[in-house]
Amino acid sequence: MKKVTKCVSLLLCFAVFLTSVVLNGAFNIGASEAPVQTGTVKQVDPYLSVRSGAGTTYNRIGQVYSNEVVYIYETVGGWYKIAYENGYGYVSAAYIINVQNIPEFDPNSDFETNLSNQKFPESYKEKLRILHDRHPNWVFTADHLTMTFKDAVDNESKVGWSLVDNDVAKDSWKSMMYQAYDWNKQQYVSYDTGDWVTAEREVVEYYMEPRNFLDENNIFMFLDQAYNEKYQTKEGLQLILNNTFMAGAFPEDTYATYADVLIEAARQSKVNPYVLASMILMEQGTWGTGASISGTESGYQGFYNFFNIRAYASGSYTAVAYGLLYAKGGSDGTGTSYGRPWNTRAKSIIGGAQYYYNGYLKRGQSSLYYKKFNVVATNYYVNQYMTNVQGAYGEAKKLKQGYENISNDVVLNFRIPVYREMPETNTTALPTSDGANNYYITSLSVGGQAVEGFDIYKNEYEITVTNPSNIVPITATVPSGASVSGAGNVVLNEGTNTVTLTVTAASGKKANYTLYIFYSKDGNTPWPPSEDGPSIEGIYNMGNYISGVAIGTEVSEFITNFNVKNGSVKVFDRNYNQKTSGVVATGDRVLVYDNANNQKCDYGIVIYGDTDSDGKVSLVDLARVQKHLLELSKLSDDQAEAADVNGDGKISILDLARVQKHLLEITKIEQ
Repeated sequence: MKKVTKCVSLLLCFAVFLTSVVLNGAFNIGASEAPVQTGTVKQVDPYLSVRSGAGTTYNRIGQVYSNEVVYIYETVGGWYKIAYENGYGYVSAAYIINVQNIPEFDPNSDFETNLSNQKFPESYKEKLRILHDRHPNWVFTADHLTMTFKDAVDNESKVGWSLVDNDVAKDSWKSMMYQAYDWNKQQYVSYDTGDWVTAEREVVEYYMEPRNFLDENNIFMFLDQAYNEKYQTKEGLQLILNNTFMAGAFPEDTYATYADVLIEAARQSKVNPYVLASMILMEQGTWGTGASISGTESGYQGFYNFFNIRAYASGSYTAVAYGLLYAKGGSDGTGTSYGRPWNTRAKSIIGGAQYYYNGYLKRGQSSLYYKKFNVVATNYYVNQYMTNVQGAYGEAKKLKQGYENISNDVVLNFRIPVYREMPETNTTALPTSDGANNYYITSLSVGGQAVEGFDIYKNEYEITVTNPSNIVPITATVPSGASVSGAGNVVLNEGTNTVTLTVTAASGKKANYTLYIFYSKDGNTPWPPSEDGPSIEGIYNMGNYISGVAIGTEVSEFITNFNVKNGSVKVFDRNYNQKTSGVVATGDRVLVYDNANNQKCDYGIVIYGDTDSDGKVSLVDLARVQKHLLELSKLSDDQAEAADVNGDGKISILDLARVQKHLLEITKIEQ
């Protein structure tokens, strides 16, 4: 049966949520020029400054360290222009040794053929050619992953997943999105012992971008971690242990040195001992100050957890106490003891190495990168060894030390991630500002009245204003250090007005809040219209939203299913860009005009199951419903309506099951 309705005002509010130590030596693959030379930083104490220009009068923008390889673009006086932080910097040429020209590469070589056969993107090849020239026996394996780069970054950027040290990181590195920042207490939410907080998405994207780390200083992030006694020697291991708490004698009579016990741990676990050493140094600090290995922690005297396994806060336990509870004994959920209780240092190191192999390498997470970012093993983005977003980067620095003096004859295999739909060029960069990412409005009023339903994380509102004067004040409050434009006295026209407020955070990042203000001078609004105004007759349901639209309906077909009297219909996307082709999606708008082409009505569209507003139901929609239920992210109003596929007025596990059945083609979602 066809449904007939008069055009009425539908106020639709939909939210768009903003969810959106320094890398040394990685050159800018997106630059118009290529490096012409490589060089090595000579012994410096403690580091060599990198400056913004060729001279000591320029600002210091970072540092490089002894034995690091730099990529040189040109010589400016006594300075080299080098690759730095996906851009450029300058270092004194007096501190760079072993300068070598980068040769031209034969496009017909076996190496080039191998790169092409593995389908390495062109943007990877320039860096790999330089590495191959210096290390001809290194093997580069392209790991073609199932997910897009954007999806991977989105998942690793969710609250609590990738963290930075609140005491060390710039505020611009810290996220202030939903549940990452407590606006009442005016502080970041800590997600790990030691005040570790959620990283801003740009920071996560930077450390996940493989092209940032295809250089001699960082390539070890991708090294396959299997043990090979021919290439991983006690002498090489000692290079990592020198100048650390593990440099000398082992403090128990079982082994003479830490190197001895680590080699034995590698033999039993099949894990590279250089990796084990770098993990311990990352977890316990260069001088072994971590409480997990003191042996004196109250209630856990005589127990050790060198790898900080299960060391996270749980219930009333601190991270250290919970990790030592595991070391003391009890079930790990698999019945495997790994030599527990770890009541000696040797048991902790050997048992922890076996735990690491079974929990990570055996699953395919066989590099430092995959240990931090699980994009290879089933149940992606979980079973990740560390939350520190810089964890793989930091451990790679230590791991490289073990290979400093190893012959170029050694064959090393590097598993390099290649995501689907990667940008053609790498444009990622770390935030440099000291300011916070406080691009939020904390209170909002229009015409002297607080906006109904205001939420700090909600970026779009529909508001009705009736006022004799069309000059209406808009007041927006923003956090200290942020600024807002677009507010103040705004002149409105009769009908619908779009007002955009732009918030600029202290960090320099921007966010928009959009107000759709319907203005009527005398209160006699054209909604609902007079009897001679337009009316709609169609096959769809005309409730709070237009529904009943089949998945995949083309815009042209959708429009022909309406019979509009005394007017016409047009379709727009949620940002009010007109759509004349493509499919109808959740969040699209139907605008109705009278015969004089005056806009009279504005309806929202809902496609049940389509929670990402692409007009179809996919695994992405299933994930969005799941995240909403787990309170990891919020759906906008129209998308929440689309998620309520069983029509009971709420989003529950029943809706999640219906979306899953739809995808499995068991039961189709009814529109």
